[in-house]
Amino acid sequence: MKRPFVLSGGGNRGFAHLGVLKAFAEKDIFPEAIAATSAGSIIGALICDGYMPEEILELAVHNKLYSMFDWAFPLKSLMSLRPLQEFLTRYLRHKKFEDLPIPLFITATNMNTGHQAIFDKGEIIPAVIAACSIPLVFPAKIIDGIAYADGGICSNLPLEPLLLHQYEDIIGIYVNPLPDYNEKAHFSELFDRLMHLMIRENVVRNIGHCSIFIEPPLLSHYGIFDEKKKRMIFEEGYKYAQERLETLDDDGPVDTFIG
Repeated sequence: MKRPFVLSGGGNRGFAHLGVLKAFAEKDIFPEAIAATSAGSIIGALICDGYMPEEILELAVHNKLYSMFDWAFPLKSLMSLRPLQEFLTRYLRHKKFEDLPIPLFITATNMNTGHQAIFDKGEIIPAVIAACSIPLVFPAKIIDGIAYADGGICSNLPLEPLLLHQYEDIIGIYVNPLPDYNEKAHFSELFDRLMHLMIRENVVRNIGHCSIFIEPPLLSHYGIFDEKKKRMIFEEGYKYAQERLETLDDDGPVDTFIG
């Protein structure tokens, strides 16, 4: 069985997408197409390229996907996505959207207009970098003279391309559950919470278009920069999706809940 998937952003929490996709694969449910942004676009690009979830996890565990900048002024960002570009250049086998065996739609934010940009033609890697460019954290990505930033600004559950192309029975995976507010939280935790509060409304708007919506609650214990917890994050996604799918099975065949 094949169904369209939409993968949210979420920094290193994005590795939960892999666990969720593994759980669906064990139920013989595979991507018909993927729409994704930010961290989800990394996962989406590699899945559509033909990698299995566990293969992607192993590649990611042994590679850094971002790095700190050497400080220079005027300061425009805190980190660099050069390691991600090198990672994708090395491991992505199909470099153009048109060559992928599974259709892929990547979204970013046009910094000139503030509108959502959809990439589904041409080079994949620049689109992924654009989709991952969190403002102030990473530099904007320039493509054809236009500056692009993280697609989650416009829509962090970016199913718009799937609706545009009339895909049905969409499965949404969102990896940013809000933890309880802690006024004593570290700066990075507060930044993470503030960022997702600002964009959560566009997520709520899109949930209703999903036949199944997966949001593993225990991911709230992990930060977007938890570089050393990729395996744990993967397992959180896998275990939660397994539980959800078993619940659906108890009530009837899975396809009756997503078709």
